[in-house]
Amino acid sequence: RDIDRDYDEFNRARRAFFRDTGIEVKPASTGVGGAPVGAAHDFSMALCAVRSDPAPAVGVMSTPTLNEAWAYGSDFSRGLRVTDANQTTLYVSGTASINERGETVHVGDPRRQAERMLENIETLLAGQGAGFSDLVSVVTYVKNPADAGVVETVFAERAFEGFPNALVEAPLCRPELLCEAEAVAVVPHERRV
Repeated sequence: RDIDRDYDEFNRARRAFFRDTGIEVKPASTGVGGAPVGAAHDFSMALCAVRSDPAPAVGVMSTPTLNEAWAYGSDFSRGLRVTDANQTTLYVSGTASINERGETVHVGDPRRQAERMLENIETLLAGQGAGFSDLVSVVTYVKNPADAGVVETVFAERAFEGFPNALVEAPLCRPELLCEAEAVAVVPHERRV
């Protein structure tokens, strides 16, 4: 129920589950606080499953601007690439103002955090031959509602627009983070990497 308190334990449980079930390709993931319905629930999640014949090709996305999440104890990939016969869908994990050493950067500065967040998303997409124009869905999380206007200004300056983008107030996986975004992009077969 408290992302600041429970995130490390969640990661330990997730790591054990992946190990015990043989899951080797870590999923795209976003870890933010929320308010599950009912006291009996400690967390909630949304899942996306793909079934096709033949099975889609699945690959992990990475970028030199971010380290791998497993390096600091989180078991998820920075993004997943799922390619079927028609298109490649890119699932960008919750991405924030984190550098190549896994450190939060620009603490206390919502503008600079939003800029770094977009730099990380942009380089994740570029590594797959995609860009902001390929985005079809984004959820942006802000810790403080007062920062929403600053974050939206950065979005306009960087042309991070033209697709549905839900802006949600939520506690994030690190107390010093002020904004985070997850995204889905679709690259048509003709441009597939």
